[in-house]
Amino acid sequence: MRAGVASAILVAWLAVLAPSHALAPADGASADLGASETASSASPWFCHGLDCPPFAVERRGDGYDARVYPPGLRWTSTTVSGSSYDDAVSTGFARLFRYISGANDAKEKIAMTAPVRVAVAPGDGPFCDSNFTVSFFVPFQAEAEVDGFGARARRQRDVPKPTDPDVFESADETETRVFVGAFGGYADAKCLRREASALARRLEEDGVEVAASAYFYAGYDSPFRPIGRHNEVWLKPAAE
Repeated sequence: MRAGVASAILVAWLAVLAPSHALAPADGASADLGASETASSASPWFCHGLDCPPFAVERRGDGYDARVYPPGLRWTSTTVSGSSYDDAVSTGFARLFRYISGANDAKEKIAMTAPVRVAVAPGDGPFCDSNFTVSFFVPFQAEAEVDGFGARARRQRDVPKPTDPDVFESADETETRVFVGAFGGYADAKCLRREASALARRLEEDGVEVAASAYFYAGYDSPFRPIGRHNEVWLKPAAE
């Protein structure tokens, strides 16, 4: 890819993670979470044909899903500390974009996947930096493998090592249980805080206690998709 084109795409992708107050939906309307998925099903509609992590929907609540992601899912990640969500995530996204564009020991271009997952670990006080771990899902192999029972299973591929020391490979060692609220439009820090608070209130009304120490954002769209956008905020159960 020519440098000018790559730079233009990078700037455009960063726009989805930078402040978008003029484009964000004023009413915070929820988006459709899609049909129930299982670890062996096709990707849901909001992945738009990109490789996405499989999940199962345990149950549905009022405006949210309870999902389970299987253990062993692999990600390429980077962690940025700071007080600004938008700045930290833009920095993290840029690092990962450079990695999939060839900043790796094989100088290989790696396919974009969905979602861009951001784990937010707030600081202990109002003036303390938070940690933002931005992750790209590792793509699947081109061909599905056939297991001992004759079923076709998709495996994540081996990817080259990053050349940036701030980019690393990570894996979900255990299954991940999350409560998921979906919303449309363009997401920024203010929008995400609003959606996370709204999801926490809905769960509290259902008698569900969630972990207060961290939450996740998952974005599925490039900035070139102005309508039908799908974003998610994830909260973990309090026991985890």
